Amino acid sequence: MEKYINILLFDQNHNDLESLYSILRGRGHNIFKTNHVSDFMEKFENYEIGIVIINLESPELENYDITEFLNKQLQNRQTFLLVLADDVESVDLVKGYNLGAVDYLKKPFNEKLVKTKIEVFKKLYFKEKRIIQLLENILPKKTLEEFYNKGVSSPKRIENGSILFTDFKDFSKIASENKPIELIKKLDYYFSKYDEIVEMFHLEKIKTIGDAYMAVGGVTESNPNPSIRTALAAIRIRDIMETEIQTAKAFGRDFWEVRIGMHTGELIAGVIGKHKFTFDVWGHSVNVASRCEKNSEPQKITVSKHVYEELKDYFEFTERGTIDVKNIGELELYFLDKIKEEFSLYREGKIANQKMRQLCGLPIMDFNGAKTSIINTLKSELSSKLIYHNVHHTLNVEKAAVRLATLEGIDEEGIILLRTAVLFHDTGFIYKYDNNEELAVKLAEQTLPYYGYTTEHIEIIKKIILATANGVKPQSKLEMIICDADHDYLGRPDYNKIAKDLREEMRRHGKLFTDFEWYNFQLNYLQEKHEYYTTTAYNLRQKGKENKILEIQKTLKNLT
Repeated sequence: MEKYINILLFDQNHNDLESLYSILRGRGHNIFKTNHVSDFMEKFENYEIGIVIINLESPELENYDITEFLNKQLQNRQTFLLVLADDVESVDLVKGYNLGAVDYLKKPFNEKLVKTKIEVFKKLYFKEKRIIQLLENILPKKTLEEFYNKGVSSPKRIENGSILFTDFKDFSKIASENKPIELIKKLDYYFSKYDEIVEMFHLEKIKTIGDAYMAVGGVTESNPNPSIRTALAAIRIRDIMETEIQTAKAFGRDFWEVRIGMHTGELIAGVIGKHKFTFDVWGHSVNVASRCEKNSEPQKITVSKHVYEELKDYFEFTERGTIDVKNIGELELYFLDKIKEEFSLYREGKIANQKMRQLCGLPIMDFNGAKTSIINTLKSELSSKLIYHNVHHTLNVEKAAVRLATLEGIDEEGIILLRTAVLFHDTGFIYKYDNNEELAVKLAEQTLPYYGYTTEHIEIIKKIILATANGVKPQSKLEMIICDADHDYLGRPDYNKIAKDLREEMRRHGKLFTDFEWYNFQLNYLQEKHEYYTTTAYNLRQKGKENKILEIQKTLKNLT
């Protein structure tokens, strides 16, 4: 798995700066080099920088309070500061250590030593990131912030939290009929989908026990109307399970059915444990939610009267009657059926429209809904002759675009617009093979308003899509990123396999090449037509692309 790190170099000595850049180029390093303090400060503030290498002797630094700036930027960041020094007795080296530097690089540079030191700090950087990711998977972000700032986290009383439980019908029977490894794989498959849904609606996963899954709303997040968001998550879980069931039936396979329960009420939330921390919730409301789930039916969402009274203006329910529950008493239960038409996309009752999303503090753009829709369209309508411009290619470009956008410091909204454009950029292939970007734009214009995208959003997306057309030079950063992501493979090790698929696809569309013509076609494109536009793509892929050019030139020489 490729790992990438942003490295920021600052030195007003041009020769030293270029020498260091040439040593560090490649190896997953996205290097930003500059000899201007203002550019250095802008990059450090706006990008996720893993390693900073700075020459504190640079004259221009005297005009800035670099000490205050570095202290501020290094606070609560996983960034390693290294200073450049002519000798170990340097005053600037001491100053660097006082600023938080972890090491130094001595001039003139010893290439092997520089690479070794950078590799050490890269490993530490990725290790720290992994630790933080693991902690965030165990504890909510707000709880982690309490630990960072105070060393402890106090229990919290939640006046009106929402609790969601799910389990699978006849799981004991399923467990007895399946091998343990297959059972775990299946649970992981479903629970991973649940995790995505819980995150989508800004809820908090609490735990899984066997086949039971528990999440809460209104406990760790600040978004309004947690009960609405929890209900939306419950509907989404039920519906994805229904899709799984219908698919399994079509192929004659076994399937699992989910039962869902939900309640809202008072909770106590906090962290327990001294050596192994666990975030959990307690209270009467948890027991009620659990009973709702246990008394639910396959592919149904059972909720309490409290939920019904709170959400009856937004959702449709079916009355179930009353049950007697030990230690709780009588519970009046309802089935949560669907979203009311006026709050649902296409008035179908399954997906929240823009009005409801705004009501509960969700992003106006329903990217996940749009993605599901367009991927399903591509899967069902793209020709089988397209073995390069297929769904796999679209998802690969999306992955590359997210990586580039993150390293380039693009904000959350920008990344959503970019990903949306990527998902649509090859939809024109549904209609014709060549010059189809305008058709992709039309489909985006027709589809995206239903998913909460504004006219302004769609105009940006259209420009991003059109930037991928042959002969067009991208203008904005997002346009540059999609072009670089679309051609990310040109500098990757899997280039030959992908190029082979492209050649076969072109053959299927009547574009035939001899071997000599094919290699000339590739060489001409790589040398004359293609360029990487973003600093990040150039840093990560240009060297691989140059190696590929040399390889093709050698192949052509052997063919003549």
